Amino acid sequence: HRMRLNLPNPGQFEMLNREVKGTMLTNFMFDGGRADLAKILSPNFQVMHTFQLGLPGQPSSFEFAGVYADEDTLMHGKMDTDFNLQARLNYALSKKLQFKSQAQMASSDSQSMFQAESEYTGADYTANVKAINPSLVDGTGIYLASYLQSITPKLSIGAELLYQCPMPKVQETSTSFSMRYQPSADRVWVAQTQGTSILTTSYWRKISEKCDAGAELQLVNIASQGRREASCSVGVKYDFAASTIRAMADNFGKVSMLLEEKIAPGFSFLVSGELDHLKGENKFGVGLNIES
Repeated sequence: HRMRLNLPNPGQFEMLNREVKGTMLTNFMFDGGRADLAKILSPNFQVMHTFQLGLPGQPSSFEFAGVYADEDTLMHGKMDTDFNLQARLNYALSKKLQFKSQAQMASSDSQSMFQAESEYTGADYTANVKAINPSLVDGTGIYLASYLQSITPKLSIGAELLYQCPMPKVQETSTSFSMRYQPSADRVWVAQTQGTSILTTSYWRKISEKCDAGAELQLVNIASQGRREASCSVGVKYDFAASTIRAMADNFGKVSMLLEEKIAPGFSFLVSGELDHLKGENKFGVGLNIES
């Protein structure tokens, strides 16, 4: 019966609102001076250099990264001037089963971490299990299991179980639910819960071939911490012939914008700015992206 329905794969649980993330500025904003230089050494391997100009109270930094990718394997590693090392490995054991791992080694033990996960992609569902800083000695760590299922060609629902043991004999569990509804190719509705304390909803709309917009609303109600608040953000992205502009505003009086100008193939100039009217703080950034 399920085969006759011909339901699509719903994608990854953590990427349900991928369209909104690609429109909003949260993952693209930066301040200060920045330069990203990428060199393609082969069809499967490239290296990257990132220079960050220091701001008052923040030292300048340099980061070196390398990426190798083929049909079954993805390896990515990077190190900065403080000798913080990050590494990631994705390996496809089969067409449907994939193993992923990532590690971070920092000067502070509290910032070091290791994560391992396995993901199975079915015809109309995705299942994932994940372990973060697992300890075989005392059983501490964070463990997650998620399942996402297509109900109809337009609707998918899922759940995620979280079990964490920060120290021996201290255990916490929570369950999160999610729903994604895509009535057409140009609009997406997403609703997600984090335990019983946080509800996040988002709406994405492709207005035209060059313009798309998104909105996100988050409600937080944590009685134990006395937190009861709500936040709302709206963003828009517009693609010109040789540039892309993103803008975002929220209910806390924060307005931000990012302009990426493609001056030539493999060469982009970026300008970012953020105004926080409530705090009276401003941020400004200039960047270069060069790829050869």
